[in-house]
Amino acid sequence: MASAMTTTDIDERSRVGAAGGDARLAPFGDPADHRRPPQRRDPAARRDAAAKRREARRRLDGLRDHVTASVMRRVLAILVALFLGVAVFQLFAPRLGAPIDAAWHDRQAGAILIGACAAIGVFVALTIASASRSGVELLHRLGIHSTPENRAVLAAGSWFAAAALGVHFSAAAFNPVPGGQWAVAVVLGGGLALAVFCLHRVAVHDHAYRTFNLAALTLAAGSIASMSLTGTGSWWALNFSTLGTTDDAAAFSFNAGAVLSGLAMVLLARALTSGLAAPRYGASAGGIRVVRVCIVLLGLCLAGVGLVPIDTATDLHNAFALGAAVCFAVPAVGLRLLVRAAPLRLVVLSVAFVLVEAAAMVLYDGLHVFSLTVFEIIAFSLIFVWLIALTVMSREPGTIKATATDAAGAALAALHVAQRGVSRGVKVLRVEFPVILAQERKPDDTALEHVPKARGIPR
Repeated sequence: MASAMTTTDIDERSRVGAAGGDARLAPFGDPADHRRPPQRRDPAARRDAAAKRREARRRLDGLRDHVTASVMRRVLAILVALFLGVAVFQLFAPRLGAPIDAAWHDRQAGAILIGACAAIGVFVALTIASASRSGVELLHRLGIHSTPENRAVLAAGSWFAAAALGVHFSAAAFNPVPGGQWAVAVVLGGGLALAVFCLHRVAVHDHAYRTFNLAALTLAAGSIASMSLTGTGSWWALNFSTLGTTDDAAAFSFNAGAVLSGLAMVLLARALTSGLAAPRYGASAGGIRVVRVCIVLLGLCLAGVGLVPIDTATDLHNAFALGAAVCFAVPAVGLRLLVRAAPLRLVVLSVAFVLVEAAAMVLYDGLHVFSLTVFEIIAFSLIFVWLIALTVMSREPGTIKATATDAAGAALAALHVAQRGVSRGVKVLRVEFPVILAQERKPDDTALEHVPKARGIPR
């Protein structure tokens, strides 16, 4: 009976506890309560949490990219300045066949001084042209007024100097061209400088563009320094890689420029494609990953071209060069498949670049119209221009239109300023001229009282 009463009591107390909410009796409730699955979170809350995690990861990646790009810009600016300083020194240095006397020593000392000044000038120009927002604020505190226009002028001037020096140190290659090296230097350097000026004005606030511009200039400056130092003769009749085969300072300059620009491309792969990863382009994570992997492999292949000179392992060197071309062609041709809503102009430009590279290959290898050197210049120029376009056009939808009309816009703005100045002068004359005539007719003050007072001109 006691046992029965105890069981009844327990059952009764369990029912009361379940009904009355007694926390101490809850474990004695219905065992089915312990088998209920935990409540699932609201799908909207889960989506919000995932979006917050993605945003936090994106901000962390952006901060890491900014720091990496800031360090790279300083290193690359120093290297470009050193390479171009060496080329300027070689431009003014006495030739090897000249007699060594007092005049030779004076000219050597003068060439060293000019080269050092050129290196310092290039470093200062590139530092200002590629400065970040905090760097621009520091310049303003120091009293140096910096605008996108003068920063674009400095970047364009650096590219013009590089192009002119490159043409000078390969002048014999341009003898068949009407006007010779001077005409080529003006046309090539001027066109390149104008393009850089227009692009730099609209993209100067993008840290990825500013850094990659220096990476491209590093490859160009290293090649130019190698041209000024090399003793291989008519290297342009063979191929560009001949510059890296002499096992001296010339080979080091060429190979170092290729390796460093390739490593910069690897480190900037995420920053270069961050614009395409924006939600408005509807790119999947896999598509962006493919583009980034191709850019990383492209940079590694470019570095391999410098690490493995053509005279040490020809097949491996050519494999690296071919790999660079493939890693460029795959994302360029398949951009619309990888990024669903990629800008149409970027897609068209990418396909056009691949077609130009294919046509250059046919003209070189099939028809023998020009040498391998020309093909290499065309191929690597297209790669660097495409990466810059990929960076800028994915962030600035109107970049191409703004770039194409920039020079005309600058001219119209100058004309507008001049027109306003002339209009202001005419307006002043309209107001002051009648008063002047009246003063000449009636010079005394009493007569001047009858002259109507012009607006804004005291009597």
